[in-house]
Amino acid sequence: MPQSGSEWPRLSVEDVVIVELTPTQGSEQRETRPCLVVQNNVGNANAPTTIVVPFTTSFGEQLYPFEVLVPAEECALREDSVALCSQVRTVSIEHRITENIGSIPQERMDEVDTALEYSLGLTEV
Repeated sequence: MPQSGSEWPRLSVEDVVIVELTPTQGSEQRETRPCLVVQNNVGNANAPTTIVVPFTTSFGEQLYPFEVLVPAEECALREDSVALCSQVRTVSIEHRITENIGSIPQERMDEVDTALEYSLGLTEV
């Protein structure tokens, strides 16, 4: 990542990035893990922060409406993962994002958008 005072890397919605989420509290997703950029590209082009949802590899057979399965073969994830759209976070690009490893397909992003609507109460489940 850039040094203090320099330009931050350009990110796009749909990018999969490695994020240092710690420190956290309670049940918040922690550690360094892949996350999906969900902030719009106007914000991504102009802000030193972005909005992400973390991925997890710990999930059962039944997913909640605010979770989206992303198969590893669709992107740069090492194994099948679930986007946890109930764990939306704003993060500093310069201080928390360590790497951009790829992106997810638009079809899967459409599912994430719907899951975010459920999570934020914009659509009835």
